[in-house]
Amino acid sequence: MAVPSTVTMKDMSGTYVLNKTISDSATEMLKMQGIGFIIRQAVAFSTVTNTTSQYTDKDGKLHLDQKQVSTGGITNEEERTIDGEWHESANKIWGKVKGRSRMVKVSELDDDFLKEGWAQDCLEGEVLESVNESLSDTWKATVIFGFADVNGERKHVRRITCVKGNHREKMRQVWDWKAQ
Repeated sequence: MAVPSTVTMKDMSGTYVLNKTISDSATEMLKMQGIGFIIRQAVAFSTVTNTTSQYTDKDGKLHLDQKQVSTGGITNEEERTIDGEWHESANKIWGKVKGRSRMVKVSELDDDFLKEGWAQDCLEGEVLESVNESLSDTWKATVIFGFADVNGERKHVRRITCVKGNHREKMRQVWDWKAQ
């Protein structure tokens, strides 16, 4: 289902389902990040639903909190403070990580893959850049959150690159809107 035009980068709150038919496979990237076989299989063969909440806290800081649930029963939560500062956290899938998130113009991105395919509102406004580094491994992932026209429908899209040494993986995830 298409994402409503009322859902924008200023408030991405809602529920999304990963559309695996038109998304790239996550298997090789997850393998490079040291994610075990069972989790990789769950991601590959189950439905992944992501509930997103975007809000401003009492101190005026913007947040994006996500809860991902697979039909295999695997859950993961990610909380991002969108302030450009580094924050450490313990993630049940990726282990101990540090990350920073900020709103940026697409033209400020330094990777052609991350710049591709965005909707006009994202090109004219901003997208969310989230850079995450493992503190127990050597990988670094950059995730760009935004919206794109995919097969004639407005979709939530994440473009992701991950680097570990000389090995680089890239992936596009396309998320369908789930009406409440």
